[in-house]
Amino acid sequence: MALDAQAVSSPRRQLEPTRRTRYKAEIASVSPATSRTTFEQHDTCFLGVSLENSNFTTAKLTSMVKWISRRFARCTVLVGDSIHRLTLESTRGMAAEEARERALELGRQFLENERTVFDEYGDATAFTFLNCSDVQEGDECAAFYDELRTFFVKDEVFRSSVESFGRAYHRKHSHGISETEWERRIRMSSEYFLEEFAVFACLKRQGLPVMVYPGSFSTLSEIARGEHPGAPEELRDLIVVSLHLKGR
Repeated sequence: MALDAQAVSSPRRQLEPTRRTRYKAEIASVSPATSRTTFEQHDTCFLGVSLENSNFTTAKLTSMVKWISRRFARCTVLVGDSIHRLTLESTRGMAAEEARERALELGRQFLENERTVFDEYGDATAFTFLNCSDVQEGDECAAFYDELRTFFVKDEVFRSSVESFGRAYHRKHSHGISETEWERRIRMSSEYFLEEFAVFACLKRQGLPVMVYPGSFSTLSEIARGEHPGAPEELRDLIVVSLHLKGR
């Protein structure tokens, strides 16, 4: 999901921190704020999974799944496989086809390695699994993407928000690169967000009103707060729950 992925690749489970191996998931924010006390009235949500992201080690994932199991009867686990190709291209210099193949493989590995975490809480919550790559194959997703791309080009405020999120990420991961390469990475980050927002819009249309994610989603939260009225209605109606994972 959000571009805060760590460049750690392994076919096995990601290594846990040596000192803190247990975490508690807590609400960091809810957008819009008016849904802070009501979002649990919905019985279904979706959990966004960012690949190669330090927030998705097994212990941290367990804390989120436990939190979800206490609030929702059903949850769709959305694995950001196909959009992760853009992170691989922009930060590791992979060719497009290589990056896509690697991203899809990382998605398969995540589901294989972490399935038991979801099974542990399966009695409380019915977890289903969905890849971004599957959603992006549909005409509905393409239509949302076209709508978002047009809005991005025409609306300076929205464009600035999307680009600023990408800049914040790449400041941490782009030391010593040229100005040309910097601008290329910002463009790819913007593409990343537009693609994933289109996927989120599809899930909202399919009846998933609440998104859960460990971290901030500044532009998406702004949309949910009504700050970008030209964005698709599905995103404006989405409830975004950001979690904080507290080590203990």
